[in-house]
Amino acid sequence: MLMWLASAAGPASATPPPTGPPQVNWNNAFAYGLANPDAIPPGMNKPGCVPSPRHPRPVVLVNGMFESSYVSWSYLSTRLTAQGYCVYGTDYGRGTGTQLPLLQVNALTESAAEIGRFIDVVRRETGADTVDLVGHSEGGLVPLYYINHLGGDRTVHDMIGIAPITNGVRLYGLLTELRSDPALAQRVGDALPIVRDGAVGSDFVRATARGGMTRPGVRYLTISSRHDLVVETRESALPSGPSVTNIVIQDYCPNDLADHNTLAYDENIASLVDDRLAERPLTAPHCRPVAPFVHNASLAP
Repeated sequence: MLMWLASAAGPASATPPPTGPPQVNWNNAFAYGLANPDAIPPGMNKPGCVPSPRHPRPVVLVNGMFESSYVSWSYLSTRLTAQGYCVYGTDYGRGTGTQLPLLQVNALTESAAEIGRFIDVVRRETGADTVDLVGHSEGGLVPLYYINHLGGDRTVHDMIGIAPITNGVRLYGLLTELRSDPALAQRVGDALPIVRDGAVGSDFVRATARGGMTRPGVRYLTISSRHDLVVETRESALPSGPSVTNIVIQDYCPNDLADHNTLAYDENIASLVDDRLAERPLTAPHCRPVAPFVHNASLAP
């Protein structure tokens, strides 16, 4: 059976983690996740899930820094499960040395390998040859290293990034300023390797791009927002290519104000994810205005 794992490399728990309620609002998901740190989203890591002919590939949701799978995916996991997908996720990259281990903060080469091991388990449990990945923020960069250098080009069909830090981030100049003080940058990087590895021009970003940022046989979609105060749209976009689509959501829905966190709870974006996973052409969503910080989506696909 698929493990009840906090980490793909960690020990199996005797009992499955609790399933939290579905959420359509990031604020509520974050509050619930703080009070219930072991919760997973509805439908995620369901034992015995068998991909259907209609949805033959499992969907692996890859969360970003600090957020648990529940906080990141309580909306999308519920939505995709209702459509008949087998949905999986893991809280990879657990840091140590704090009372509550921080999530997704380890060196990104380690996290990429961990995600690869998790995908191997998903493929083995479901019998699927390939999976589709949907990643948010850090979760949109780390799988690129797995695809490019750890054999993921043979196991990933679609790579969808929601506000991905594809090219590293500057945090609108904050990380650039940090790197101007080598001693401080060293201390921060030692404590939180993600801050070092996820910056524009980092060794990890350059290593990921070695041989090109994309690989033949994998389809790529990035979706970003001009109202994102963490990741700039140019930091999300992949180089142009026949298998690459880069979307800024405001080009489809000008009144969408979703920010970095609420992008994963954005119904306009979810409809584009639906299209890509279902092998449909990417069509303009029935746009609804989305306010920053608070977003009430719908679970209807």
